[in-house]
Amino acid sequence: MGHHRALLIGASDYEMRGIQPLPFIPGDLTRLGAVLTGHGFADVQVLARRPGGKQISANYINARVIGFLRRVRPGDTAFILLSGHGVHARGQDFLVPEDIDEDVHPFESGCVPIDWRRHLDETPADHVVFLIDACREGIEQDSMGVAGVREWGRQQISAALRRKVAYLYGCSPAQLSLFVRSHEQVRDGRDHGTRPGESFSIFSRSISDVVTAHPHGRPLALAEFRDAVQDRVTELHRAYGKKGDPQLLRVVSDIPTHDFYFLPRPGTAPAPRQNPSPWPGRDTAAMSIAAMPHVAPTPSAPAFGPPPTMPSPPSGERWRFRWPRGRRWTRRRKLIVALAGVCLTAMGGGLFGFYQWTQTQYYVGKSGDHLAVYRGIDDTVAGIGKGKVDQDHPEIELKYLPSYPRTLVEDTIALASRSEAQAKVRELAVQASACKKNEENQAGGSKVTLTKSEQQVVAQCGTETP
Repeated sequence: MGHHRALLIGASDYEMRGIQPLPFIPGDLTRLGAVLTGHGFADVQVLARRPGGKQISANYINARVIGFLRRVRPGDTAFILLSGHGVHARGQDFLVPEDIDEDVHPFESGCVPIDWRRHLDETPADHVVFLIDACREGIEQDSMGVAGVREWGRQQISAALRRKVAYLYGCSPAQLSLFVRSHEQVRDGRDHGTRPGESFSIFSRSISDVVTAHPHGRPLALAEFRDAVQDRVTELHRAYGKKGDPQLLRVVSDIPTHDFYFLPRPGTAPAPRQNPSPWPGRDTAAMSIAAMPHVAPTPSAPAFGPPPTMPSPPSGERWRFRWPRGRRWTRRRKLIVALAGVCLTAMGGGLFGFYQWTQTQYYVGKSGDHLAVYRGIDDTVAGIGKGKVDQDHPEIELKYLPSYPRTLVEDTIALASRSEAQAKVRELAVQASACKKNEENQAGGSKVTLTKSEQQVVAQCGTETP
């Protein structure tokens, strides 16, 4: 039986004049990634707000989508969420990347076509679902010379792809995908499951809320999922007093929506963790959230993990070595490659070369009850390589980090340079500070004011901190 896998891509830090930044997107995707993992998705990759000031560029988006479609396996169901600004031109939908420039002409030539038809034809996945949250407000269409978002979702899709691929748009043509700003408040005074000061996309938040509320282990067909998300979108639209009619979700596909399951059905075994990108350790914006295996499967369900004896490969298929997956194996893979070089050059000072290589590596990990940047690798070989504290950060206490980023730090986050490590520390510092202030405010007494950056991530605190 195949597995459910997800790739969540968000473009938010726009700098071009006339395009409004969307700072809530990274929080939306992080929330959704954790929710999907908790409901049985075997692999979830979240790509938003890259470290070191790197942008979510057109090349970056294309490479990640193509790589994701190539790495899924036969029988898998692949979900790709695209969140950001979008435009429509010449019958084609486009996602606007963060690095778009005002001098690009025509404007859409610098954008990412939501197409990938050749790669969709070739992907081994049984089904591919695009969740598109990009028909945004907050973009000045007239200055770009394109049709804008009013024609969004009208592009032609081949009959062959419609039997394999489903597109779920966050709004129908002539509508916009709305979002809630941090200063907006619920109008009716009732509890709608949101908090004052939160900023989020109504569509993306509705997806997270529907999956969160769905009973674990119960199937969720695509049609039922669409209807539930529509109800939640309508509720949030009215609760925040948005103008006009609620945005109407639109599904474009020939896949029978009542027979197609958005969430994994019971009995689907979690798959081994996959590396989030074809270049492991090079970009920490790619956070891979893998499902945890069940401890004791029932006799009627297949046991998780490798069988007692490895089966013979199918006829005509050659066995080939596969690298183990995961963050620790990413580091071990680099270590194995380095050791191979040591063995070949040991007589010529290979160990010294290996030591020099370790001094170019950095990782973020825990140091007691707080966070630190280490220089080296989180392993020791012949007494060489074990990382040493490069920068200690006692002000960033682990207990104030939400569970997912705290787990990342405890497992160590491998980075390619000191600057990337420092960028990751700044990101975690904002999150920890937001959660600490949030805890103090909830305890009563004098209120502590959150910075703008802290307001954007405080929604991730909640009950996740210990």
